[in-house]
Amino acid sequence: MTLKILHNPFNAETYRAAQERGEALLIGYLVAGDPTAEESLEMIQASVQAGIDIIELGVPSPDPYVDGEVIKRAHKRALDAGAAASEGLLPLWRRIRRGVSSPIWAMGYKRELVEEALYRSLAEEKLIDALVLPDCSLEEQIRLQNELGPAGIDVVRFINSSMDEEAIRRTCDGATIIYAQSYSGTTGDPLARVQGLGKLCDRIRPHLPGGLIVAGFGLRTPDRVGSAVDSGFDGAVVGSVLVRCCENREKDYLYRLVAEMKLETARSDKELNR
Repeated sequence: MTLKILHNPFNAETYRAAQERGEALLIGYLVAGDPTAEESLEMIQASVQAGIDIIELGVPSPDPYVDGEVIKRAHKRALDAGAAASEGLLPLWRRIRRGVSSPIWAMGYKRELVEEALYRSLAEEKLIDALVLPDCSLEEQIRLQNELGPAGIDVVRFINSSMDEEAIRRTCDGATIIYAQSYSGTTGDPLARVQGLGKLCDRIRPHLPGGLIVAGFGLRTPDRVGSAVDSGFDGAVVGSVLVRCCENREKDYLYRLVAEMKLETARSDKELNR
């Protein structure tokens, strides 16, 4: 499959390169500035070298209410370390951009990214390749896509299995990247069951020809990453398990886990022919 509609050429180029290697994308979420600015930069760079194709970089928030406890603690650590808003965040973000050879997606909350206009600073300085805004409505995501698309920035939209066909169609209409949530609820739920990924992917795919469809939530092991890839998704998003490694400063384990997850993105012959 060839991507035709992505606004950001770096996103498209990264996926095209993965396709040529017979792989799906591994998208890794880490919080900017967690646990400190220097360690955050070190772990992001090393995680990319270990196998992450795209960094989903969390914007620290005092109220990350759709996230689970692991990521909430990471937001607090980053804020306590000085990664708040423009004063502490932008200088670090610029260093990350200079030191990372992969696309960067800014994941954050409406208050910090939109209402405080941080997204405009990130866009104007070409520090991001996509925006991920889980608490924005579809209408708000469309407005931002109309604003940022001409500047080469994709705005990710969300779908979950509880949505009916009409809601899926509306969400996909004009979208470039779809984030399929494997379950409803907060991130990192240890009791969440990940199932029906193939069916969910098959429901989305006809509505998004040429777009990028990635799966996330609950993909905390290499096997689950492999399951998402085998289900037909173009990429797997991994977050809480990586953030927990940052919390415990288990750097070697973090890089080994990333490498093992990346191995699971290799597509089978069946998937290559989808």
